[in-house]
Amino acid sequence: MIKDLKSEIEQIVEPILAQEGFELVEIKLSRYKKNFRLQIFVDSDHGVTLDECSHLSRLVGTALDTDDVIESRYILELSSPGLDRPLHNQRDFQRCIGKDVKIEIIDEDDNDIVTGTLKTMEDDILCLSGEKGEVKVPLTKVRQGKIIF
Repeated sequence: MIKDLKSEIEQIVEPILAQEGFELVEIKLSRYKKNFRLQIFVDSDHGVTLDECSHLSRLVGTALDTDDVIESRYILELSSPGLDRPLHNQRDFQRCIGKDVKIEIIDEDDNDIVTGTLKTMEDDILCLSGEKGEVKVPLTKVRQGKIIF
């Protein structure tokens, strides 16, 4: 039920965010007794300000209430995923070019971790420069990445 509800919420929220110039990063939906907690994480190339979160929250809340998607009471939290969010997809890594990152690699034998400065990303291949020299990692082999602060 929650998975279907998340999907329905995503279909409503994503076009609103896109029209405002934002990307839906993640939706978290949890239930406590009869109430829901809906967390929506958004991002954009220029980041997300508090005023933008407030504006988007009003737009999204109005759309969800109009469509009556969530039949019970709910708390809506809309925010940026934060600087330390996991990196998973091409867009996440594209934003991090020039930054120091730690990447967990999926390997058949064991898990490996590579750290270094993300230099480029071409054809879904990450190119890092680190202590071991230049390392190339296919995006399909990445479990997740993190920015190193």
